[in-house]
Parts: sequence; C-alpha cells; structure tokens
Amino acid sequence: MNQSEKINSILANFSALNGTKFVGIREYISVKSGEVANFVVNANFSYANAVTKSVEILETLTEADFTAIANSFKVVNASGTQYGSNAGSREYLESGKLPKEGTKARIKVLEGVKETKTLATITKEMIENFNNNQNEETRSAQSIAQREMYEHITKGVKQHKETERYHIWAMAHSKEVLIDGEYSNSNPQIETLQKNAIERYCKEVLKKQLPTTKYRNFVVEENQLSEVKVTGSTIQFI
Repeated sequence: MNQSEKINSILANFSALNGTKFVGIREYISVKSGEVANFVVNANFSYANAVTKSVEILETLTEADFTAIANSFKVVNASGTQYGSNAGSREYLESGKLPKEGTKARIKVLEGVKETKTLATITKEMIENFNNNQNEETRSAQSIAQREMYEHITKGVKQHKETERYHIWAMAHSKEVLIDGEYSNSNPQIETLQKNAIERYCKEVLKKQLPTTKYRNFVVEENQLSEVKVTGSTIQFI
C-alpha cells in the first residue's frame, strides 16, 4: 500500500461518522512557538459553510455589543485617532520629524501612520474579507503551477510531490499540548486586538464561536498521521 492509499484508507474508516473524517496528527511542532501537541482534526468540514456561519454571527452584532466589547476587552471603539504601526511611524508621531523626502525610509514611516476605526467598521471589514475569500481551498488551488506541485489525496488533504509532506487544511477538533512553547509577548496592532476581541466576545459572551477560527493549516510527515476514533468527547488514537 503506497502513502496515498494508506491515507485514503485511514480517512475512509471515518466516513460513517456523520460524514466527518477525523485525522490524528501526532507531535505537531508550531513553527512560531515551538509548542508540541497532538491534534485531532476534521478534514471533511466545509470551509464555505464555516464562512457563511461566521458572517451570520458577525452580522448580528449591534452597537450595544460593540460597546460591551470595548469595555470588556479594553479595545478601541473610536475612529480618527492616528497611531504608528511601526517604530518609525511611532517616532514620527511623537517628534514630528520625518526622514528625507524621496527616501524609502520616509515612505515606510508614512505608510505606517494609521487611523483607528470603530469596532463596527472592523466587523464590516471582516465580513467583506470573508465574502471576498469565501473558499480558501478553491482560491489557493487556482494556480496551475501550484496544483502541479501537489497530489490531491482527499478533501482538505494534499501531498507535496517533492517533500512528500502532507498539507492538511482542516478544522481543529481537539488539542493536547505535550510540550509548552515560547509564546511571544509582542504588542499586536490595534486592529488585531480589535479583531481578537470581537472573536472572543462571540465565543465567550455570545457562546457562538466563529467556525473559521477553528481552522488551521498543518504540514506533516506520514509518521505523524494516525487513525482516531471519536465517540462523543472521547478520542482514541489507533
């Protein structure tokens, strides 16, 4: 049995579980933090449906919600205040001094000067981005050159022909941290904080987590894949 047949065999075992296909990913190492964890992912979930449901949740948010988000998570909910998104732009806003005209440094500084937006505007932009990029798998597969680099295994799973690594675009079902990573303490941009606060509010207060926030892209070796059996909240690696 070759690799493709093996993976198809693993996935086929779970086709009867309400149409879902669960894959176990062992000892996955986060590139950013170095965290090591076991994941169980659903490789047969529709991203388009996840986008639709996420948009529906975001469209229910009102001004009262935005006020609650700002107060609960201490994020900006006012427009028009300038801020710097990089060190140069922050220094410029404090000192009023710019690099020489016509230089790349000056361009970078000016491009880094942003204005705050209301949470309503941020939410609108999130909805627009979802609608403009409705299906990540379809959008990313439009390049013929890229398609030729991969062998399609099954929905959400493809194999790079040169590296033989599996690329899995899937919804995370569960996560077991084996080794903690070194998590960054860097200060996120204002808009990132606003988006994170909106997502947290939907999940923690409204109890309606945006399905798209569960999606991840995994790049794994064959020996990191395993069969799993999911019964209720019980997960068993096989």
